[in-house]
Amino acid sequence: MDRNKILFKNISLGLIYKTINIGIVFVNIPLILNYLEEEKYGIWVTIFSVVNIVFSMDGGIGNGLKTKLASAISVNDLQLSKSYIATSYVIVASTSLIIFFLLGLATFFLNLKTFLNTSLENSELKLIFSLTVIMITIGFVLNLYKSFFYAKHEAAKIELSMLLCQIIIFSSVVCLLYYFPSNLLFIALVYGISNILIALVFTTLFFKENPDLIPSLSDFKKSKVKELMGLSINFFIIQLSLIVILSTDNLIISNSLGPEEVTSYDVVYKLFTLLITLSVIFQDPFWALYTDAYKKNDFIWIKKTIKRLNYLFVPFCLIVLLLFLFSDYFIKVWLQRNLDISKELIFFTSIFVLIRVYSVIYTQFLNAIGVIKLQMWLYVFGAIINIPLSYYFVQNLNLGNSGVVLGTICSLISIALILPFQTYKLLKSK
Repeated sequence: MDRNKILFKNISLGLIYKTINIGIVFVNIPLILNYLEEEKYGIWVTIFSVVNIVFSMDGGIGNGLKTKLASAISVNDLQLSKSYIATSYVIVASTSLIIFFLLGLATFFLNLKTFLNTSLENSELKLIFSLTVIMITIGFVLNLYKSFFYAKHEAAKIELSMLLCQIIIFSSVVCLLYYFPSNLLFIALVYGISNILIALVFTTLFFKENPDLIPSLSDFKKSKVKELMGLSINFFIIQLSLIVILSTDNLIISNSLGPEEVTSYDVVYKLFTLLITLSVIFQDPFWALYTDAYKKNDFIWIKKTIKRLNYLFVPFCLIVLLLFLFSDYFIKVWLQRNLDISKELIFFTSIFVLIRVYSVIYTQFLNAIGVIKLQMWLYVFGAIINIPLSYYFVQNLNLGNSGVVLGTICSLISIALILPFQTYKLLKSK
């Protein structure tokens, strides 16, 4: 296997797909803002941030499957591969039913109007949440296709799937803007149906291209549940911790300051996390390749790759600095409107992006080889301190919406400081 050739293919195609994707997203945001206006947009972003995170969650099975399946495929064990796929589907389908029930109960009993601090009617909000619960349940099962493509070293196809999804969303939003009155429910439907449709198409595509990996019910193995869950439970705890750290920001801002403040936060967040998105294009293909290299004891390639990624981080820091200096101009040109955005929010978001991208250099390798226990506990610690710190910075120190970003930085800094030492210690012994 020529890993560098695989990387070049995935990164170059991924860059093309993601660049177009980002362009569509950036055009789409002001359209949705015009369609919903600031309060409704803030509510939608708050809802969607939670939905989007949960859509990417699968009980940790996706990441566990990615590692185990890549390992099985690397030694051409088709029966083991099918067993992992079938068992993962059964686990995720079972988990999705439990989550459907729990989220349904939460939607029924929670007073969303009070919780989100909005003037919108509780009945309208509950309808939107109920709809998203149904879509999350379906998405839990269908989103496993991403792990399949990662394990086959075809990360670019995942970027293609997300691009096609954004094209559908953009086309639908344009239709809504011109032909339908402002309605949160329509936006929720557009996002939900688009994600589900694309997941169905690409799941079908994967099995059409890999018919020897099509599982049957007989491929489900109880013995593999423990094997997958042993690694997956740790990934699941990491995912839950990340949900607390990353997806509660909008909820805290809406609850403490009102949904209008979510809008300015979200605009800055989307602008800067564009850089995280670009870094993902380069780093995602490494997961399965690290697994393959580690399995074959190719530690020279692993060490060289991590070293190169550290070199690439230097110009990345300069790009973040430039974006920080000229962000006001970019936002004004992008949205064609003035928003009240503090310099503190822009500064803290810049630091957050640097921490996230630097950390992924090491988490990607450690995840790929299944060494995640220390990482798990660091994320748990971050999740425990995140909400109290965020509220303290927002309410006691009067930092406004920038306070939640500072809380996130405090929650993630240990990952960026400790995991590099763990990685180098592990590789030094090889």
